[in-house]
Amino acid sequence: MEGGEKKSLEELQKEFYETLTKYFSVRYMPTGFFNTIGKISERLEQLNNNIIESSESSTNLASALNRITFWGILIAGSGVVVALFSLLFEIFEYFEKGH
Repeated sequence: MEGGEKKSLEELQKEFYETLTKYFSVRYMPTGFFNTIGKISERLEQLNNNIIESSESSTNLASALNRITFWGILIAGSGVVVALFSLLFEIFEYFEKGH
């Protein structure tokens, strides 16, 4: 008792319960467990963000590959058409000479 004061039973009980609450809430709280759960939660959130970013990146890559493939086919197809016309021209010249 501080300074010789006498405290009532209600004040003593209130102080006792407050002390117990502080003691048990700080002393026996499994902080390692909750801290680990918090870290796992943060890492899962980061993993979800990475998956979203990789999905967007994959979509962009697929789009770029589709464009490259389209232009490659177009160029190769035009090469085949030029070769076909060249062959037809040679055949035409061969028969034009009268063989």
